[in-house]
Amino acid sequence: MQDIRIAMVQMQSVVGNAERNIDVIGQFVTEAAVQNVDIVCFPDLGINGYNAGDTSSPEPEPIPGPLTDRLSEIAASAGITFLAGLLERDESGIVYNTQIVFGPSGIEGVYRKTHVPTAEIGTWCHGGELPVFDHPKARFGIEICYDSHFPEVSTALASKGAEIIFLPHASGGETPDEKYARWLRYVPARAYDNGVYVAICNQVGDNWAGRTFTGVTFICDPRGEVIARTQHGDQDEMIIVDLTAASLAESLQEPETFLGIFVDLKSTNRGVCNHERRITSL
Repeated sequence: MQDIRIAMVQMQSVVGNAERNIDVIGQFVTEAAVQNVDIVCFPDLGINGYNAGDTSSPEPEPIPGPLTDRLSEIAASAGITFLAGLLERDESGIVYNTQIVFGPSGIEGVYRKTHVPTAEIGTWCHGGELPVFDHPKARFGIEICYDSHFPEVSTALASKGAEIIFLPHASGGETPDEKYARWLRYVPARAYDNGVYVAICNQVGDNWAGRTFTGVTFICDPRGEVIARTQHGDQDEMIIVDLTAASLAESLQEPETFLGIFVDLKSTNRGVCNHERRITSL
């Protein structure tokens, strides 16, 4: 990993109004480029809105398609990488909750949510892969919302070489203080246990489809310390932070961590895979 500057965005995403949402994404990407950001992460389903339980609005979109073409143009113009969430319908008709990696050359990869909670079953299908993506300055993985409840997912990504894990969310139902307190019980642990940077962002505000999101966006260093967070729970906001290679290297040299233990990666939705896991010594 090289020193890298990332940005995490919490934004209002209006269901069924992708044009408006893309305009907002474009504005943030432009601002990030001016500030020499390398990677920007937007929330879960930020492109066309989160509306689990409704299979008609928003309308799933293909990849590539008109919406991703517009976002690819934004990435090319800004010259940076950003991650944005789309309700995807693949060629066979299956719908996925997908986070797309856009870069200066267009679509550079996709991640389909692997852990689908009960409230979302029937709206989209679970994906079956945990890819790690290469940026010129760092390797990173993605977990969408409920994925982050499963510690084995972060361990699997770290074992594949991820140095940063992005956690885009569409999570409502709490006050900002309640959500921040809950996330502090496990998000820093994903960073500390695996010696990686972990960055989480969330939708915010009324999505015009009966849901209100309460923001909360922050970044943890490899020791699990929160190094940046948003200040508001009711408005769009972007935080920018420099992640250093030195902090990552120092965490990997700590004597209480080691590699070589194998565990099963299990979930209610996926099969069993063996992955190398780094754990703290007992």
